[in-house]
Amino acid sequence: MAKNKKEDKLDPELRNRIDNIINSIETACNDELGAKEILGVVISYLEDEQFLAIPLIEALAKNTKPEIAQFLYDIMDGIQDKSLIKLIKRSLYKLRQKGVKWEEKSQKDEPILKPLESAEPEGYLGDIDNSGSRIVIVTKNTPRGFLVAFSVVNDLEGLQRLDLSQFSKKGFKEFLESSVSSVDFPIVEAPGAYCISLLKEAAALSKSLSDPLPQGYSDVENEYKGIVWDYSRPVIYKHISEDEIKEKPHFLKESGELHKIAPFFAWSIDPKELEQYIASIEEAHDSRIVLTPAQKDARINSIYKSALEAIFPDEKRLIWKRRLEETAYILFKAGKDREARLALSAAIDLRNPFSPIEPNPFIWNLLLKSIYSEVEEDSDEMDEEKKSSLIIAP
Repeated sequence: MAKNKKEDKLDPELRNRIDNIINSIETACNDELGAKEILGVVISYLEDEQFLAIPLIEALAKNTKPEIAQFLYDIMDGIQDKSLIKLIKRSLYKLRQKGVKWEEKSQKDEPILKPLESAEPEGYLGDIDNSGSRIVIVTKNTPRGFLVAFSVVNDLEGLQRLDLSQFSKKGFKEFLESSVSSVDFPIVEAPGAYCISLLKEAAALSKSLSDPLPQGYSDVENEYKGIVWDYSRPVIYKHISEDEIKEKPHFLKESGELHKIAPFFAWSIDPKELEQYIASIEEAHDSRIVLTPAQKDARINSIYKSALEAIFPDEKRLIWKRRLEETAYILFKAGKDREARLALSAAIDLRNPFSPIEPNPFIWNLLLKSIYSEVEEDSDEMDEEKKSSLIIAP
């Protein structure tokens, strides 16, 4: 009775899949195929769906045919997972008690079943939020299911969170769709090696700040120590070339429009960095010195330019460059090709210091909307004409 309850716990789709595999194995036995061919049938299923290994072994152990017992014995030569080997040995012991016999090799021949090649890790990336944080996920298909490393990295503070979990294929898909992804802020697929490089980059930043790494990081590092991102630039450049962007200067001019869409509409500058400039702008507006509108605009505009240079020194400018490059990839994978190119154009422009005549449109609009937001929040009683007068085009 207890056994039936255990069987019922399997997902119907998984149960059906296992039954099909067992039927294929029994068919191979009935056709008197050799052990290699029988095992080959199983390999064809397990190479892509290694999470089937445990329930399949448990199902096979209930079959008392000598050929199946021989299969279980031979398969031990081709696997390295100690828990699976232990499960097989326990199953064989029970079969022996039932009188089932098989041939035991005294000398190890070449393994009939070659070890399953370790599947390449897969990666998933989320948008960067206003603080510089984003979700980075690395998964690996193992005999026990999906090994998932869920992390939150921050480009100013390093590795903030790391959780290691096991999921079924279906469970992981549901986790992505229901817990971490949305229409405005999607999670997109990315090369596993690239996501691992982002984890290592965040960990290195944490170390440089003398911050402790989350528990489990060393396990992730060991798990993927042989995986290397062999491209020196952010992943977006594998899909959109820099030359293409440079040939279309209108992309840069239009990049200020990006603040109308996610995730850019949520990006802003820390209010503390804006305080002195907002005070200077309001002082200029309320000055008793008689100025023409053009003179007043010029004075306010010069304050904006000062804020731009002070708030975005070289190091900070390059951080925003990387944010735009990473977000361009998210947009590209989400099917927003034009927006991806606008973001990448703004990023490429940030490689150089700001132009005094035409500063980077994306960053300029970021500065203006951040100032306007603070003025609006702190001065609810200010009339619209005064508010509008604080925002001047470069």
